[in-house]
Amino acid sequence: MKKALIIIQNKNNTTRRFGEEIAEFLFKRGLAAELIPINSFEPRKLDGADYLLLGGWGNGLIFSKTDNEWINFVNRLPSLNGIKTAFFTTYKIFPGTIFKKMKKYLKGKTDEVTYDFKSRDGYLSVSDKLDLNDFIR
Repeated sequence: MKKALIIIQNKNNTTRRFGEEIAEFLFKRGLAAELIPINSFEPRKLDGADYLLLGGWGNGLIFSKTDNEWINFVNRLPSLNGIKTAFFTTYKIFPGTIFKKMKKYLKGKTDEVTYDFKSRDGYLSVSDKLDLNDFIR
């Protein structure tokens, strides 16, 4: 069974709900999906992981910048090569360039992050579900 880790920075209920939605969707697709808050994450959890979805949170409503807690977490991550990685976030008005900023902090830890998921309400859209299906192929 393939294994997916969904790491959330639980700043609000919307972000937690979005992480739960992703975990449930992946579980229904036959993956062992584990939702982990960043403050409970241990690097050994990456052992045997096929997929990693990193939830990020931005400060600000429009011109988001990544949160210091999230940056410190990413700096402590080991190499993610061999683990297919994606980002997800929630937003109130506009997601801005949060994913571009998140990618900057993962430089050197993984070769590529090709998927990112965003939600205003914390629920997966039909488009998100289609993209998640592509992500886990």
